[in-house]
Amino acid sequence: MRYAPKEWKSVAILMRDSTYSVLEALESGPKRWTDLKEAAGLTDGGLQKVLREMIVMGLVEEGLSGKGSGFKEKRYRLTDATKREQILDKAKELKISLEKISPKDNN
Repeated sequence: MRYAPKEWKSVAILMRDSTYSVLEALESGPKRWTDLKEAAGLTDGGLQKVLREMIVMGLVEEGLSGKGSGFKEKRYRLTDATKREQILDKAKELKISLEKISPKDNN
């Protein structure tokens, strides 16, 4: 027997610290891989996994941005739908609510 609907998987992914950190980092605008990795505090493998999930969910998109030299580099950004639906704000609210009702660690 399932404990939660399959559709709730996206909520579980969204509430992971790593996913949340990437959302926060991208809130201020598009980021290069190295900038995003540093801002989110993830390894290359961790960032790759999180970005892949977020792209599949439609939260993040990747694109190329041009530089003065004609060289294009990949940047990651929040999708218009993520911004429109205020996903980060909703995740913040849920995180705060869950922290209020979670038992405190007594160790």
